[in-house]
Amino acid sequence: MSANASGDHLSALRIERQAVLDFCADLTDAEWHAESRAAGWSVKDVVAHMAADLRSVVTPDALAFMATKDVESLNERAVAASRPRSPQQVLEGFATWTRVGTAALAVMTAPGVGRVRLRVAELGRYPMRIFPAMFLFDWHTHLRHDIAPALDRPHPPTDERRTASILEWLTTLLEQSHRQRLAWLDVPVAISFTGPGSGAWRIEPERGRPVRVRRGGTENTAVQITARADEFPLWGTTRAAWRDCDVSIAGDAEIGARVLDSIDLI
Repeated sequence: MSANASGDHLSALRIERQAVLDFCADLTDAEWHAESRAAGWSVKDVVAHMAADLRSVVTPDALAFMATKDVESLNERAVAASRPRSPQQVLEGFATWTRVGTAALAVMTAPGVGRVRLRVAELGRYPMRIFPAMFLFDWHTHLRHDIAPALDRPHPPTDERRTASILEWLTTLLEQSHRQRLAWLDVPVAISFTGPGSGAWRIEPERGRPVRVRRGGTENTAVQITARADEFPLWGTTRAAWRDCDVSIAGDAEIGARVLDSIDLI
């Protein structure tokens, strides 16, 4: 199974959808209203945000999602609009919009159509084939790093398919969204992710152009970074410091640390 295919991303998203529904099915009212680890949001707010992700695929919200230059403010407005709703209404909304949204994504990611690029807020332009991986990353990260630990519940299990899809999205996002942050880089850097869903990428400067991030090994690189695949969403979004995670640097340690300090993914 190739985790690069849009069908694999969509399959992984559907698995994660069920994981969210299963996790939330027995939450108490107190847990729904507890503060999550997403600053300023309750658990109910986070689930409402996750529902809004897929609602933006099939409603006029899609235009705002593409046009905005401040996706965080857009997310805040969507969450604020959901606050009068009860936990049950929020969960039902998640179930409905994610069912309709994943059906729409099946059309959007079909062969040929999936190559069409659309703008995603201020984050860049992406082929529609990778959109399921983008939403998967959002749900997977919120559930495991913002909701579960805030409720002192164990992380729901995941799998290689979901981790591989998330890595592909994050490395694609890194190239598009960090052109300015990494403009100083003048040597190639390798990042190898270990564990389920593992893979290797290269961050490569090009004369007169933004850096590229592509699959590849460590040959002819000045820095070799090794990290656990399942921890990348944690330190890549600065929820944790990379120095506190299982991350190692070989080669030019100063450049490696500067690259890692530059990464701050939404």
